[in-house]
Amino acid sequence: MFGYVDVHTHLELPEFDNDCEEVIQRARETGLTFICTVGIEPKYWQKAINIAEQNDFIYAAVGVHPHEALIYNDKIEKQLEQTLSHPKCLILGEIGLDFFKNYSPREKQIEVFERQLTLAERLKKPVMIHIREAHKEAQEVLKKRVLRGIIHCFSGNIDDAKKYISMGYYISIPGTVTFKKATNVHDVVKTIPLDYILSETDAPFIAPEPLRGKRNEPSFVKYSVKRIAELKNLPEEDVKRTIYTNTLKIFGLAKEADAKIFYKIRNSLYINITNKCTNRCVFCGKQRDFYVKGHYLRLSKEPSLYDFIQAMPDDIDKYDEVVFCGYGEPTIRLELIKELAKKLKQRGTKKIRLNTDGLANLRTGRDVVPEIKDLIDSVSISLNAADRETYEKLCQPAIIGAFDSLIEFINSAKKHIKEVTVSAVAVPGLDIEKIRSFAENTLKVQFRVRPFDELG
Repeated sequence: MFGYVDVHTHLELPEFDNDCEEVIQRARETGLTFICTVGIEPKYWQKAINIAEQNDFIYAAVGVHPHEALIYNDKIEKQLEQTLSHPKCLILGEIGLDFFKNYSPREKQIEVFERQLTLAERLKKPVMIHIREAHKEAQEVLKKRVLRGIIHCFSGNIDDAKKYISMGYYISIPGTVTFKKATNVHDVVKTIPLDYILSETDAPFIAPEPLRGKRNEPSFVKYSVKRIAELKNLPEEDVKRTIYTNTLKIFGLAKEADAKIFYKIRNSLYINITNKCTNRCVFCGKQRDFYVKGHYLRLSKEPSLYDFIQAMPDDIDKYDEVVFCGYGEPTIRLELIKELAKKLKQRGTKKIRLNTDGLANLRTGRDVVPEIKDLIDSVSISLNAADRETYEKLCQPAIIGAFDSLIEFINSAKKHIKEVTVSAVAVPGLDIEKIRSFAENTLKVQFRVRPFDELG
């Protein structure tokens, strides 16, 4: 079961010597299901490992912090490699650059950072990275590497965050997100996809509001998660589940799971009809993985109508809408959609929406909209371009005539379905305003921009 996550804390530090067990128990009672305690220099490594060994939901990271760069040598590197072989030591860190306090010379920090990154590459370990007042320099180092990891206690700007994400790193948000004046962190959280966000305390440091000034501890991570949810305008449940899934992925703990055929985001219930599609959109999340807001959607087989009816929630009427969607094109299974929509109507569903690529007519050789007009209350159609050339470049349809058929589908939907919205993904460099004008002024339908690299 997913719960709160603290990917970066320091339970091995002296501040927790007198009550570490009580702190861990409070974390359990608060609902934490994952903690990583981070040993920042050799004298704390074994202690971090011991804490992880004694608690099933706690893992360890070990490394040499940039403050301690001067102690790094071949002997310590060998010890570090040995410690990283422990089964509960999943990540190398905390390493990085700190040009704010400069407790170690900058040149030495860079050298030690490079050496530990090389070790991580060789051991195929993700890295936990500390960067303060050194984002430009860190990016110059990291862009030469093929690594994944966590930018801990993130202090950069939106552009920095995007660069790290493009290199394969997650952005870990500490208690500063709860501070009223931390507008930079707020902007980052609002802007970047939730699929790349993690939560941490960095305890015993940086206690969140309303506990500033006190010793921080893992149970306080709930305040940060609540604030992230507010900034993302999402239910806390969606944020917790997504961060938990992100954590399992970066720590190498994610396992193949049974795909969900019904899944909730906000107060909408989505139906995972199929993973098949006749487009291969360059922005499709399937090219990364099969998770959407923490839900695993890779189907091992096409569910039958019986499977959907058996899995349908009893309280289907509590949802604002039920959406035919999933990680594929629903209308590939048009007959199933029609039968399932009838069952949903019988169960008292408030609203049924279809998310579609708008190519059903081309696939079937007929106008299917009149067949679904009494079953579907709303349709969301992926337009993604204002002309054929751009559409084919972005969506890479397998069927000739896709763009023209898409426009015909939109025009038919306008005649038969009450609510019609077309959308475009904000792919970098795409002229969104041109598509908006085409949708609103030429097609005369509602238009919505979908964030790039974020689903759900």
